[in-house]
Amino acid sequence: MENEVKKSPKNWAILIIFSVLAVCGIAAYFVIKEPAPKTEAAEPSAEELEKITVETEEITTNLADRSFIKIKFKIQADGDDGKTELEKRLFQVNNIIIYELSGMKTGDLQGQKGIRHLEDLLKGRINKLMQEGSIKKVYTTEKIIQ
Repeated sequence: MENEVKKSPKNWAILIIFSVLAVCGIAAYFVIKEPAPKTEAAEPSAEELEKITVETEEITTNLADRSFIKIKFKIQADGDDGKTELEKRLFQVNNIIIYELSGMKTGDLQGQKGIRHLEDLLKGRINKLMQEGSIKKVYTTEKIIQ
């Protein structure tokens, strides 16, 4: 006679639980073993930052609403090559700054949101010029509007 083992719901439940635990264990192993994806690099030290930034001269220009602005920036390049190119293109950078400011009104430059918008706008426009490197960040270091 043939011996048949009946498959009860209890046996199926145990089999499913062990299968799920095995899959979870294997997945956990690979998650722990894989290095975490690299996030954006930490901020450079003050010494490193000084080596890769270029300061603009103080720029005084009219705004669209007939007021005027005095403003100055520090521009962070992505490295030595970027800084060297940025220094050579400083006259173009000043032109971009004057051009963008001439179309803005006092209200466009008020508060943190206004400054952030200008910095991001300048970063994008300057990056379009760059061929040897890129701009990581634009810092507003002085700003007076009258």
